[in-house]
Amino acid sequence: MNHCTLYASVQEHQKILDAIQEIFLDQDIVSSAEGRTVTVSDKKWFSKNTVTFNLMREERDAKDFQPMKKEMFAFFAQIETRHEQVKQKLLLQISALNVAVGIVSNKEINQATLQSILKIAAKVHGIVFLPSGDMLDQSGRLILNPAGESELEDFQVTVSADLIDGHIRPTKLGEERKERSMKLLDEQGIPYIRHLPVIEGDEETVIRSKEEIVQRAIALCLIAVYAGGIAENGEVRKEREFIEEIIQQYGAGTFFTEKERNFLDDPEPAQTNTIQMVWMYECYWVLLWALGYKEELEFPGQICDVSVAIDVLRSAGDYDTFCQHAVVRSKAEILDQADLIYRYDWACVDARIHNRTVAGGLDSGVVMERHRALNWLFRFMGDDWDHVQIHT
Repeated sequence: MNHCTLYASVQEHQKILDAIQEIFLDQDIVSSAEGRTVTVSDKKWFSKNTVTFNLMREERDAKDFQPMKKEMFAFFAQIETRHEQVKQKLLLQISALNVAVGIVSNKEINQATLQSILKIAAKVHGIVFLPSGDMLDQSGRLILNPAGESELEDFQVTVSADLIDGHIRPTKLGEERKERSMKLLDEQGIPYIRHLPVIEGDEETVIRSKEEIVQRAIALCLIAVYAGGIAENGEVRKEREFIEEIIQQYGAGTFFTEKERNFLDDPEPAQTNTIQMVWMYECYWVLLWALGYKEELEFPGQICDVSVAIDVLRSAGDYDTFCQHAVVRSKAEILDQADLIYRYDWACVDARIHNRTVAGGLDSGVVMERHRALNWLFRFMGDDWDHVQIHT
């Protein structure tokens, strides 16, 4: 191994440069004028070892940084592991990263150099990603690897709220929305933390277009119907032939994401993938509400009425009719629900972390899928459907 990457969530990137200077104090250090590159040299009699640190910052290098962060989030999100608590906290940490330091050595990174890198990570509460896919904490312990293994019973997320949602500018409407949500949580007996940030404000939010929502709703319904059929009878080929007819009926061939298309094309889909796609009924339920096909979005205490959900699309009969009768709800209504589900999800995650029953009768699975759909509706982090982030 001659390279790795250190990731951190820091308000001042200078802290990383200072840490490099401190840890390699006895070696030659050359920094570029703009602070993007730091080269450390250890001169020997007959050789020269160099380690180069290349800094990438989210606010400065957003075009490259954000896709990289989404890919890493997706990479760890798909890992199956018995260390679910550790995984969820790692995903939360990843969602808040704003600095990446690519580290390249001209020779194999030995144990001494790795320990120096970990010391830098410790000074900035960073994590270190190895080419093997292993993610290490600042002590060098394995947080999670592609096989789902971990050396930790728990993982401490060291990210302040202003870094997690630093892109959000608090607004009067957003603060008022947050207060309404917390008042409702009080009435429902559901715990919350007051310092959980506001979500994006009305002034800066752009809701998905009617066509986007309609197409996504149809895709979610059809993928859930298909997955549900497989889960019930295991006849993949028969269900594939059935769903293809409906896809043609609604002209939905291009509505599916890459992940959904892969699932449709898989002759032997994994059970975990099938179950996950069945859960898309809950996302579809939210979009039916957003399109005006449901009067209200009820308390997320139980799964949706699948037969009612399917009947909405079936009764329309084709894409044009389903689209014509849809009326997208106002931005304020969608953001009200998005703020509320954000706080519901925090209660669910907090209960899971502390091994407690979720208070107030919330169904954590329903909450998570509604959170996914609502974040997609108001373009949270600009993510496409396959990469929607739902951190709390």
